[in-house]
Amino acid sequence: MEAHHRTVPLPGTSLSYHVTGAGAAATPVVLLHPWFGCWQFWTSTMRGLSERPCYAVDFYSPAAGEWSAAPGPAALADAVVAMLDAEGLDQVDVVGNSVGGIVAQVIASTVPERVRRLVLVGTGASTHGALPGFAQAVDRWIDAARDGGAASRPAAEEAVGMLFTRRPDAPVWETFVQAVLRTDPRYVAAVLEAARRLDLTPRLSRITAPTLVVRGSEDCARTAEHAAVLAEGIPSARSVELPGAGHSPMVDQPDRFTGLVAAHLDESTPEPVGSGR
Repeated sequence: MEAHHRTVPLPGTSLSYHVTGAGAAATPVVLLHPWFGCWQFWTSTMRGLSERPCYAVDFYSPAAGEWSAAPGPAALADAVVAMLDAEGLDQVDVVGNSVGGIVAQVIASTVPERVRRLVLVGTGASTHGALPGFAQAVDRWIDAARDGGAASRPAAEEAVGMLFTRRPDAPVWETFVQAVLRTDPRYVAAVLEAARRLDLTPRLSRITAPTLVVRGSEDCARTAEHAAVLAEGIPSARSVELPGAGHSPMVDQPDRFTGLVAAHLDESTPEPVGSGR
């Protein structure tokens, strides 16, 4: 599976993304990675959705330009819409994990006509109530960035490692860690701070796309309550919990996760895997 790299210009900077399955007839799928994750988190998902055009966005790419005007989920949502416009994509399916899930909610509630189906993974309408271990790691990153410190490898490894329940193979792990280390830590911190200020609960009712809410039972950041708020607030939503998976189940349980996503995008009912509503 070859992913083709593309970019779209933004004011002062640009957004990079990687495309597989271009030209396929199915509705395109936009994949939005978690913070401290990277677009490569979606490699297995893109392989499993090989009959669909997939667009894996690199949310770190704007950090290479002038990003300081308005960093955060709203600006990233605008960047994704700019990508859709550049690619001539009138309607897409969107899958977002953690901060990527926050961006997905902003898109789906702002331009609902452009989102056919939605998958929200390890995320919430707000970050309030995030589990303390993860919240404290985020605090340490933000404090270090404010003090002008460079991202250290231990800090990057700590943040990346919390996203799943077991460390991937060494080459994959190194890809994940290097994606964080190469990014301006001030940009990483600025987006996290902006995400913490958002509460999208009042906007959930604007989301018209049938929505699947996925949470790993071992998620160290988001609670079952975060998933419940999404499932209750979005008019056409249901939730499932993946036993044994962490914050980014597309890495922990790639086959099972991709099967859930594919079933939802096909408008069929997936095999029950946990609690739902």
